[in-house]
Amino acid sequence: MQIRVGITASDLVARVHKQVALHAQSKLVLSEWQASTSASPLKSWEIPGSTRILVESTADGDGLVLTAGSLKVRSANVLKVKPDGNSPITVTSIGRDHGGAKIAPGYVGQIELSTKNKRIQIILECDLEDYIHGVLGSEIPASYALEAIKAQAVAARTYGLRPRINHEPEGFNVCDSWLCCQYFAGTTCSISPKHKQAIEETRRQILTWNSKPILALFSACAGGHTESYENCFSDPVTNQFPPAPLPYLKGVAEGVLPQTYPSEKALRQLYQIKNPDTCDGWSSMFRWHVSLSANQLEGHMHHVVEKMLGEADTKPFILPASSGKFGHIEKFAVPQRGVAGTAITLNVHTSTGIWTIKKELVIRSAFANPEIKLTRLKSARLFFDHEYDKLGLLSNLKVYGFGWGHGVGMQQHGAQGLALLHKNYKQILAHYFTGAQIATL
Repeated sequence: MQIRVGITASDLVARVHKQVALHAQSKLVLSEWQASTSASPLKSWEIPGSTRILVESTADGDGLVLTAGSLKVRSANVLKVKPDGNSPITVTSIGRDHGGAKIAPGYVGQIELSTKNKRIQIILECDLEDYIHGVLGSEIPASYALEAIKAQAVAARTYGLRPRINHEPEGFNVCDSWLCCQYFAGTTCSISPKHKQAIEETRRQILTWNSKPILALFSACAGGHTESYENCFSDPVTNQFPPAPLPYLKGVAEGVLPQTYPSEKALRQLYQIKNPDTCDGWSSMFRWHVSLSANQLEGHMHHVVEKMLGEADTKPFILPASSGKFGHIEKFAVPQRGVAGTAITLNVHTSTGIWTIKKELVIRSAFANPEIKLTRLKSARLFFDHEYDKLGLLSNLKVYGFGWGHGVGMQQHGAQGLALLHKNYKQILAHYFTGAQIATL
């Protein structure tokens, strides 16, 4: 089965490129097509191996200019580059992190180039199993148990076919960025024998609901309890929060938890348990804390919140105080939690009124603080301790939390814990994706 992958720029954000440079050791076949779905090419050329290929936009931005040695092709159509055989094509104009190094990614398959927004769009068409090869080594360590890696392989394969953001209007199934979809570092990146075994032993297997691929979300660590989809995400089309629940993405407990969980009292009790009886309790990410002085909070939070108010993606989740002003911070409170204890809403009490922030990623991002090099909190499964000075003013805030990531669907550290308890990958997937079925493509 073939999959189409949108290749982002080096920042993993932009899905168009200023220019594209690529090469392959073997001979390449270049072809021009009226559209990517055309039945046959308009014209074809052969490019000798090891020839550097440079693709740029035309001066008006409505076409492409491809240069390869003495060959120069100017076209307003789609250009496709395919190796003669299975040798990879290396895209040297972008970099990808892999194994602690920055590499120019290599791709086995066909590279498709077209004009979009006066820039260049790159789409890789490759075999689904080659795609999973490029995902798995980036998403789960080789030190994990085989059954946990197999569970990740099935989840990643499923996500490739049904990502949260629908990229079909852009002409591909999934993009290669973990900031949007899941990380795909190329089809030629090296992976361990265990990763290869996991891919082979789950070959073509995906998770389905009503015979369709599910939204197989996963994160690093849930901190004792996974969360339900509607408590963390907004609808990807309407941005409505909360969205309609997904029956197979229900939060599940990962072991023995305090009786009143997920109340704040229970979260505090859980935080104090040295060795929690959960399948992820072994993880160094199970719990965390951050300390922020009042000066650090006052110096940055109002700027962060004002910036989010100015951005279309986050504005709907910021409810300003009636005064419209962000005053001096007095305290933080969580009036609504999900089944895992995730903050669904956060109230920031200030001297000019209460500001309400909704949705876990927005809540986490509100605490961005360059002074302590904090991009966002590790999760929104959190509670607070406040310290005040003699005048009753906030002097310090301690934030305590559990896990790393949104915590919806499969958590990798819990999957490892279950595997060490001799659960196989099918049992692990059944635990995290309630009622979903495994199907073979």
